[in-house]
Amino acid sequence: MTHNNEWSELSDSYAEHTPRIVGEVIRPSRPLTAADLDDIFAGRPLAEQPRQQASVMCKTYLTPDMASRAAMQAEKEHLSKAALLRKALAAYLNNPTQANTRIPQTA
Repeated sequence: MTHNNEWSELSDSYAEHTPRIVGEVIRPSRPLTAADLDDIFAGRPLAEQPRQQASVMCKTYLTPDMASRAAMQAEKEHLSKAALLRKALAAYLNNPTQANTRIPQTA
């Protein structure tokens, strides 16, 4: 089966029906690593500095409500539950005004 279409005409035809991708183009200022590619393919933005690898395991127990809410929020943000908990802990530790705030009873 042969097609007599010119490739440029076919390309123009497809371009008419293809949505435009609107967004910021990121040009990295450093060489990409395999971890950067993992982040990009997971939908995370490229960081200015290489992401520090989590290598220390801390076990914690959550209430069923916290576990359920964490799972829903992680799914909403397209993160793993572990990444969500690391993000929440980092936010808490980086804000010294919240360090002495009482933890809610649901925790």
